[in-house]
Amino acid sequence: MVCGFARISGIQLYLSTSQRESSVLVLDGVQALILNDVRQGNIILDLVIRRGEEITKSDIEQVYGMSDDSVAKNKLQTVMSGGLQILEIHPSYGAEGLILFKTWSLVPQTD
Repeated sequence: MVCGFARISGIQLYLSTSQRESSVLVLDGVQALILNDVRQGNIILDLVIRRGEEITKSDIEQVYGMSDDSVAKNKLQTVMSGGLQILEIHPSYGAEGLILFKTWSLVPQTD
């Protein structure tokens, strides 16, 4: 499954560690995303947040579904000048993807 969207400003990702510690990763100012293989019980190996020059043209092509090199380069410049960040989701099992956003916070959850 591939999911793309436009005009959604925020996302909440509910996370749990192997020690059963829960938290919510809140992403605000979401500009674009691509998620693959999202299912109940996904196991995420790690999450990586990159910003500025760490964001690549390849990231932009993937998150926006672009294949035009010059359009991707222009969009990358816009992303970098706009102070956006990108979240990489690396799976151990299941969901993987990229989310382009403005700000984030991690909120611990109690049962």
